[in-house]
Amino acid sequence: MPAQNVVLVLDILRMIFETAARADRRTALKLVLVSRLVESWISIVLYETVYLYRQRTSNKFLRTIETSATKPRAFFSTHVKSMSVLFDIPVDQLVRVTSICDGIENLTTWFLPAPRSGPTPPLSHFLFTLRPKKLAAWHGVLRSPDPYFGAPFFSNITHLTVVNIWEEWTAWPAFSLPALTHLSLDFTFGSRTLAEEELVLISEAVEAILLACVRVHVCGLRVDQPVASPSIISMLDRFRSEPRVLFFRHQDEPFQIREAHSDAEAAIWRALERAVGGPSGSVSSVLTITRV
Repeated sequence: MPAQNVVLVLDILRMIFETAARADRRTALKLVLVSRLVESWISIVLYETVYLYRQRTSNKFLRTIETSATKPRAFFSTHVKSMSVLFDIPVDQLVRVTSICDGIENLTTWFLPAPRSGPTPPLSHFLFTLRPKKLAAWHGVLRSPDPYFGAPFFSNITHLTVVNIWEEWTAWPAFSLPALTHLSLDFTFGSRTLAEEELVLISEAVEAILLACVRVHVCGLRVDQPVASPSIISMLDRFRSEPRVLFFRHQDEPFQIREAHSDAEAAIWRALERAVGGPSGSVSSVLTITRV
């Protein structure tokens, strides 16, 4: 068989194996046993997204990247592209992980809110090796009262999902993210009706962000009330002439973990992109986004 045909066959086989591996992780773990060549293909798929959901998982992953006899550290630096940290991992451990996996483009941090214990530096200060493009966070790197958006960590962020409550992000110091194009802010407030001064505070905070982050062309406010609620009606009216601002809610899951790399998050951005840019005054309702 001519050499070019061999290469073509291998390329097709690789596509088949990678597609199967991405469709089901359990299948991927079996495919690595087929051959060393297939293992080299599937390993890239297995490590491109890392989930650190509990301490045991974090310990095991850290041990792997620091002591692996089969994969150099450069492998993890090159191929780990997305990471979700969904518990309060010790800072020193997270620093060790990200110092090796320094090519992360999509980062999710969901930490329990906790009071500050003294003048400790923000988490972004310790993650100085990272320049992610997409970030979804509930506390963690978006710690109140100041996430320190001026840190180099934030310099390449294009997509930012803020899950902190509106009382927190409206109180953050003014900030400018030079690369930011897509922004999602939490605007949930349960069954109550917001006071006029609260509505003014929120609208002014959003306007200040849009003024400072000049490249933003999509700004979604996630709500948990129907469009007929007085607070939603008031906010819709305030942003009627601002086509970049859109209001949306999840149809099936009012509270869902939003991971920066996920298909569900990509679906939210696509829905907002389709809705933005209409004629002035077209923002008159709340988008309903179904679960992916």
